Amino acid sequence: MREHGIGHIVGTVLDAPENASAVAETNERARQAGFKAGYNECLTHVNPFFKSQFTDERSGFHGVDTKAAYAAAVDAYNNLSISALDDKGTGGAKYDAGTSDTKTY
Repeated sequence: MREHGIGHIVGTVLDAPENASAVAETNERARQAGFKAGYNECLTHVNPFFKSQFTDERSGFHGVDTKAAYAAAVDAYNNLSISALDDKGTGGAKYDAGTSDTKTY
């Protein structure tokens, strides 16, 4: 901590490939869930004006549970393990956060 400070830890978390991948996945799933919800909302407004009923069969998300996919991405992000901060991971933390009396250097 003395050498690196909290900024180094935050930078390590934000720059970790695991974090970047999980954030990208969560953003993509949120976009898809929003797109499907918007498409279905549009159908509820358009259908009363036409005799034939439009469906979401032409949507790329027809039959896809986008809400569940988004929830799974959020859950994966919340349980993310970043190897650079994990003592057991490949990166290994050189210094601990100073939360105990025993430190390994």
